[in-house]
Amino acid sequence: MRKKIVSIVSILLMMTMLSGCCLQHEYMPATCTTPMTCVKCGKTEGEPLGHTWEEATCEHPKRCVVCGATEGEALEHNWVEATCMYPRTCTLCGAVMGETAPHVWIEATCLQPKHCAVCGLTEGSTVGHTWIAANYDGPRTCAVCGATEGTALTPYTSKKDFTYNLIMGTESDYSTITGYNSDLARGTVTVMNYDKFDSDSSHAYKEGYEWRQVKVRFTMDRPCRVMWGYTDVYMGLDEYAQTDYITYSDGTREKVAATQAFSTEIAVPSVTPAATEAAAASTTTTTSTDSASPSATPTPTPTPTPTPTPASEPGKYISYVTETVQVPVSYKGLLFYVCNADYENDHLADNSFLFMAMD
Repeated sequence: MRKKIVSIVSILLMMTMLSGCCLQHEYMPATCTTPMTCVKCGKTEGEPLGHTWEEATCEHPKRCVVCGATEGEALEHNWVEATCMYPRTCTLCGAVMGETAPHVWIEATCLQPKHCAVCGLTEGSTVGHTWIAANYDGPRTCAVCGATEGTALTPYTSKKDFTYNLIMGTESDYSTITGYNSDLARGTVTVMNYDKFDSDSSHAYKEGYEWRQVKVRFTMDRPCRVMWGYTDVYMGLDEYAQTDYITYSDGTREKVAATQAFSTEIAVPSVTPAATEAAAASTTTTTSTDSASPSATPTPTPTPTPTPTPASEPGKYISYVTETVQVPVSYKGLLFYVCNADYENDHLADNSFLFMAMD
């Protein structure tokens, strides 16, 4: 009986020991891949935490910041090319490769010395201005910074006398030498006609151009020589004979076509300057010379003159001149002129220029 009791107690004690070992579990915390687990009995509770991923970089693949597990591959470097300040550099990890690049130099101007366009480093000093020559619209001007120097060119730099007093339909006093014995011929010059046209039988058409034609009449008291031609507002009178060109406001020049015509007649009779128009209306032609040539230089054309020079007879001696010039349609600045001329003294006493705008 006693043995039986001992056996039962032993069995009960063993069962108590077996059931009493996890009366209080000792759990290990959950990890990325396992739930909480009792270290005594292996019992689990809850769910694994799951990985806390860090995105892949050029140094490592996608990885868990808790357990270090990885997925996939590392990325390629994201290189920024080298400059004069930094070598080739990865924007993701900061890795560098190679050396810095050369400077990107911009040459010196009047505003800045030679300098690097990337880092701003300078060398040397500024240089002189890049001048554009003065023209009739403005003074000498720097093409880089816009600085100016001096003043614009001034049309008519000649010291000779001149006036704008030739107007369509009006008369202006005129005098010149006769060409013989230095006698003076006096009278008037009248603008008879001014016209623009594209072309005619004597003047060829040119795209973008037009012909401008002025015709004047000289009514004089003696047979005389006259001088006429065309110039422009940009040349100045010292160059008036170079009239096979026109000049633009920037100083550039262009050769153009031109024709001239000249004729004379003698009015019978005329005794006073007041009778000039009536005399011209009732004339008999005794001498006539006409010419029309592409020569643009206004070669003086002498009126046929008797020897000796006759006495003064106002309104008797009449000459006509016609000047026709082909210029761009938009051209401004063309001038027709007449002047007296001292042919006997190589034009040393030329004066009394009269101008008419041919715009």
